[in-house]
Amino acid sequence: MSKGPPLQDGEEVLFDHVPSLRSFKRTALILIGLTIPAVAVMLVVFPDTIWPVVPLFVTCVILMQERVRLGRYRAWITNQRIVMQGDRSIDLADVTGSKHSGNGVRIGVAGHLGKGIKLFYPEDGPALIEAIESAKRNANGAAP
Repeated sequence: MSKGPPLQDGEEVLFDHVPSLRSFKRTALILIGLTIPAVAVMLVVFPDTIWPVVPLFVTCVILMQERVRLGRYRAWITNQRIVMQGDRSIDLADVTGSKHSGNGVRIGVAGHLGKGIKLFYPEDGPALIEAIESAKRNANGAAP
C-alpha cells in the first residue's frame, strides 16, 4: 500500500481509512449464509446434477475477487478533502452527509448523480463518520 496521498498546501491527513479484514470476513460469512439455503433448495430440485454447486461457486468467486480488491478501498480524510486510493478526491465542501450503509460508509456528494461514494469495510464505521463530519465542520468553520 502507498504511504499516503499527494497533499496540497496546508493540507494534513486527519483519518486514514484502511479497509478492515475483520469487516470483510463478516460480510463474507453473511453472503455464504445467504447462499446455503439456495444450495439446499437446488439439491432438492436437481438432486442428480452439479447445479446445486453453482450458487456457492459464484459466491466464492465474488468473495475472492473482492478480497483481491480490498486494498483499493483505502481513503484518507484530510482537512480539505477526502482522497481515495487512485487519486480520486472529493472536496469537503461538496460532502452533503455520511451514514452507515451495509458494509461501509456512504458519503453524499453535492452534484453527484446516484447514491454518492461508498468507503467499504471500515474497522469502526461510527468513528469514520465522525471523522468525516468533524473534518467538514472544521473546514466550514475555518473558511472566511
